[in-house]
Order: sequence, then C-alpha cells, then structure tokens
Amino acid sequence: MKNFTEVLVDISELREAIKNFYEPDKWHFITINGTDVGDGIEVKYFFSAYGKPKVVKAFSLKVDYEQTLPTVRDIIPSAWIAEEELRDLLGVKVEGTKGGIFLEPDSPKAPLRKEVKDG
Repeated sequence: MKNFTEVLVDISELREAIKNFYEPDKWHFITINGTDVGDGIEVKYFFSAYGKPKVVKAFSLKVDYEQTLPTVRDIIPSAWIAEEELRDLLGVKVEGTKGGIFLEPDSPKAPLRKEVKDG
C-alpha cells in the first residue's frame, strides 16, 4: 500500500509511541491485529487519517507467548474491545483484560494460536 507506514516498536516503547502519535481529531483507531508467527505473536495497532482514508499507519511489535502487553485503553478508550479479542482468540495477555468476552467457557483456549489448547 502506497500510503501505509509501519513503525516497529519494542514492548517497552509501545505506550509512549502511541501516546505521542495519537490525536483523536486527526487519526481514527481501526483495530489491533494479532498473528501467531510460530515463535510469538506479531501485534499491530492500526490507524487511518481522517479525511484521508488511504493513509494508514501501524505500530508493530512481536511478543513472546508469555509476555504481557501494556494496555492503551486509557489513551484510546475504544481499544478495550480489541485488547479483549487478543486475549480470547490468541491468548495474548494485556494489562486489565479479563477474557471470556468472545468465547464460550467450553471453547478451545486461544483458538487462533498455531497450537490450539483445549480446556
């Protein structure tokens, strides 16, 4: 994509990078996407510029399966739903998430992981 910018950040830099970037009157928070890449989870936070729908920016990082992501819901209140989705579907721990929103109690745990865990 011609107007796509990806910024690679470390987990320790994530909150500060998003806090310094995000202006709610200029950028629309789209979603958080997670992908199991075999040795961890690649996580991307997507934004589009208001009035410029083809201008997209993503903050990307890779986390180990056991790492806990810091929450950004205090910076972007609507991010809570995407954080909960990461927890339920990929098993990514995010500060302040409880899980159990997207899956029934008897569903496989983290079904989008390469190796699904039952129970």
